[in-house]
Amino acid sequence: MSSDVVRHELDDGRIVVSRHITNTEWLGREPHLIEIEAAALRLLVDSAVQAPELIATGPGRLLMSFTPGEMVVASSALVGRAPRLAAAAREIHRVELPAGHGLPPWRSWASPQLVQPDWGDHGLWSEAIEMFRASPMPTTERPVLLHRDLHPLNILWEGDDAIIVDWVNACVGHPHAELGHCRWNLSVLAGPSCAEAFVTAYLDGTDHGEYDRYWDLAPAMSFLPGPLGGDGWHAVGRNDLTPSIVVERTEAFVRQALR
Repeated sequence: MSSDVVRHELDDGRIVVSRHITNTEWLGREPHLIEIEAAALRLLVDSAVQAPELIATGPGRLLMSFTPGEMVVASSALVGRAPRLAAAAREIHRVELPAGHGLPPWRSWASPQLVQPDWGDHGLWSEAIEMFRASPMPTTERPVLLHRDLHPLNILWEGDDAIIVDWVNACVGHPHAELGHCRWNLSVLAGPSCAEAFVTAYLDGTDHGEYDRYWDLAPAMSFLPGPLGGDGWHAVGRNDLTPSIVVERTEAFVRQALR
């Protein structure tokens, strides 16, 4: 949706992949996307996280190693992978952050002036906006590496191995910020039970404290005023996710957070 990602077979037999960011509006707002992805990939070299290896960068472009695997977006398959996805998130958050790592702090993608949408349950969105504005962002004494856009479309699976791609939004911050974004995606793609299984499996293996539902409201607020659609998921075969279904599942996710 934002880049041309191309596989190249070189004369010496190597296979590499290039990313060229084609969304110039996004690149204008976020001019350091390639530098951020490069910095993240350098951090991952000696870690347990499976990801592409950085080869070279240029203006708006990055060259990396080819990674095997396939995208999994079917609801039934995602439910079974929730624990392994949680383990992948923990592996990301355990990566050592040296001084001068070059990554920005996490920030909300919500507009500073939140606007109630003209679609959906107006009362629900009004309550959610009020709650989000009144809730302080949870803090942590141990900021961690965040992929920031962890969800099934940024994961390649080879057997039980989860290979994480698309690191242009990498940052550092509270580990649970990662969970909320992924949970919303899982809720839409595979239902609330999959999202709950993911966060439960993650928390069982860490000591980062209880999960604050602020992190569920944060991704929902970033979509406003919308509209919500499913173009990205349609591109990978999830044509069942019509705009009305995405809205319905998102509002169910928000109701759960408010409760």
